[in-house]
Amino acid sequence: MDETYTTKAIILKRFSFRENDSKAIVYSRDKGKLELVARGTKKINSKLAGHLEPISLSDIMVVRGRQYNYIGSAVSNNCYKIIKGDLDKLQIAGKAIKNFNKLIKEEQADKKIYILLQEFFNEINKKDLIADYELLYNFFILKLLVILGYGPELYYCVGCRQKIRPKGNKFDFIKGGIICNNCKTGNNLTISENCIKVMRFAINEKFANLSKLKIKNSISNEIKKIVSSFLEFTI
Repeated sequence: MDETYTTKAIILKRFSFRENDSKAIVYSRDKGKLELVARGTKKINSKLAGHLEPISLSDIMVVRGRQYNYIGSAVSNNCYKIIKGDLDKLQIAGKAIKNFNKLIKEEQADKKIYILLQEFFNEINKKDLIADYELLYNFFILKLLVILGYGPELYYCVGCRQKIRPKGNKFDFIKGGIICNNCKTGNNLTISENCIKVMRFAINEKFANLSKLKIKNSISNEIKKIVSSFLEFTI
C-alpha cells in the first residue's frame, strides 16, 4: 500500500483538532469520503489552511499514518468565491453538505457522486444565475439518492407494479415511490402528474439545464415537500 497518494477533493468541512491542527472532511475523486488531519492549520502563518476552506476544490496529497491519515499538501483549484459571497447560495451549499455527509459513508469512492457534487457547486457558483436555489438543492438530493440506490420509483406503482397513470397518484415514503389510486392508503402524500414529470426529468438532466427550468410555484413546492420528506425518511 502506498504511503502517499494525490487526488482531487472537494472540501466539505473543517474543524478543530488538537492545539494547532484541524481535521478536514473531504470527498475525493479517487477514494471517496475521507476524514484527514491537517497539521498546523490553526497557526497564523499556515500555508495549508487557505487551501482547505470548506466549499473548495483542491488537489491534495494524503500521507498515511498509523492512527490518522494526514494532508501533506494542498493546492486550491476553485474556492467558489461567488457562493461564499452570497448568503443565500452559501446557505444552500451548507445544507447540501450537511445532508451529503449524513448519506455518504467513508472510503466508498464513486466518481458519479464526485461529479454530481462538483456540478452542483459549479452551477450555483455562476455569477448571473437566476434560479430557485432551494429547488436546485432538492434536485441535487434527488439525484444523489438515485446514485446511492435509494431513488424513488417514479414509473411503476410500488403496490401493484402497474405502470403509473396520469391522475390519482400518491407518494408512499415507506415503499419508496408512487402508489396508484387503487393501492393507496390514507398515509400517503398526493403527487401531481407534472410533479412526476419534473422529477423524472431532473434525475437525468445536468444542473445547467435544471437551473433554466420555468415551473409553477405549486409544482416547485410540491417537489420540495416530497424530496425533503423522502430524504428525512431515508436518513
